[in-house]
Amino acid sequence: MVRRSGKGEPPKSRESGSEPEEVIRAKYLDYCSARLCDVFMELEEERVFELARAVEKKAGVTHGALNFRDLAGMLVEQLLGDLALPEFEAWAEDYQRNPEQYDPYLLGLWKTGIESGATSG
Repeated sequence: MVRRSGKGEPPKSRESGSEPEEVIRAKYLDYCSARLCDVFMELEEERVFELARAVEKKAGVTHGALNFRDLAGMLVEQLLGDLALPEFEAWAEDYQRNPEQYDPYLLGLWKTGIESGATSG
């Protein structure tokens, strides 16, 4: 994996399995978001338009019929389908054994999710 997005997390010494599942799940979503960002940012402009046209065709609509939000959502779904992201359980197990392999790829979004969850309850 080549890290192209995010500042990454500073290395920490921690005991395996010391983080609550809520934190691990938030980090998993952060990791998946970072991977999706990396893939999208690697696309050439022409390729984005090709994918958008393919998404429109798959949806059975004429070119330009979808609003930007719908088109972007469908494009993200297409990219996610093409991206080999691990299932949560497998990722969490590996993350807890080797957090130093994943922390550099985290965008930091997981912190916001945890903080907002703590204040909303």
